[in-house]
Amino acid sequence: MEVLYSDNQNNFKENLKQMEVSNEVKSVLLLMTNDNTFSVVFLNPLLKSFTKPIIGGVFHEIIYNSEQKGKGVLLVPLSFKLETEIFSFADSNLNVFEKLDSAFSTKLNDTGGIFIFVDAFVPRKSTFIEDLFNFFGFKYSFFGAGCGSDSFVSFPCIIHNSGVFENAAALGYTKEHISLGVAHGWTSVSEPLKVTESDKNKILSINWEPAYDVYKKIVENHSGLVFYNNNFSEIAKCYPIGLIKIDGEQVIRDPYTTLDGALYCLDNVDSGQYITVMNGNAASLIEGAAKAAEKCETGNKDKDIISEFTFCVDCFSRVNFLEKNYSKELKAIEGNKPVYGVVSFGEIANAGDSFLEIYNKTIIVAGWKHNF
Repeated sequence: MEVLYSDNQNNFKENLKQMEVSNEVKSVLLLMTNDNTFSVVFLNPLLKSFTKPIIGGVFHEIIYNSEQKGKGVLLVPLSFKLETEIFSFADSNLNVFEKLDSAFSTKLNDTGGIFIFVDAFVPRKSTFIEDLFNFFGFKYSFFGAGCGSDSFVSFPCIIHNSGVFENAAALGYTKEHISLGVAHGWTSVSEPLKVTESDKNKILSINWEPAYDVYKKIVENHSGLVFYNNNFSEIAKCYPIGLIKIDGEQVIRDPYTTLDGALYCLDNVDSGQYITVMNGNAASLIEGAAKAAEKCETGNKDKDIISEFTFCVDCFSRVNFLEKNYSKELKAIEGNKPVYGVVSFGEIANAGDSFLEIYNKTIIVAGWKHNF
């Protein structure tokens, strides 16, 4: 069974029916763009009547047959059953660990893979990811994405058999291994710096000085450019922040604005974290993408993962940075297979035996077993 693309309601219903009646398809990933063609009112009854496990999300763009699509839906068939659960962060009584224990403790194998789709623009995202890792640990491969659009506000974007939700996350566990490659292509252009004060995604001070002052000096000295009131994002897109990790490649954070001397990033940066200012260009990012594809292939140690396509989660700001060169990034991971995937706001994975992370400006390439 192949990946199916729909750009209208009738075609979507037909494609969903194909997934429903196929004996080969055990579960489905539903990945769609944020347009008015497929509303919550339209989707909810179809999801609730679908008899196989289905999870997914709404994204800025999707990737179909190695091309960006700003409109439409991907239905990705899985030849294995997912054990799924939905988590509503609007529920003040939600205890993520208890819900995980109730949903998955009797179903876990010694190894396996976990698909994660989470509303990118909600405060509980980071603690949810921490809870996942504390519950599942190092034995499983995690692969997922932050859902949402360039409005940068929460809206119904998490998909599950029970409907479409905002301020939520959906999880799917399989006993099958997911092979992963994570890379970014950015390199350090500063000495290590200490975040001396932060508040979630807001870096207040670096080396006990206002964070923006430190960042501004490093970037202007390296680039030869000058920050003005209205050009922060244009310069900063070339200079992300790298979180220094003892167990692997730096984790990227994407500063998107500044206010009152602080740097605002898409995801959290902890006080006490050591960082560097990073820089890259189209060539280095495309090389990074090729490295992610290579890592994914290397991670398939037993060569038991045979897939007819390459799947990726790629960052919204990374795609914007590459602009017309983005097709070259897709070509770098394509090999002799078509690429399918999503353009996300935060990429979620554990690279190798490392901790589960939320990445920015990073690409994740994934593969899993197909028995079609």
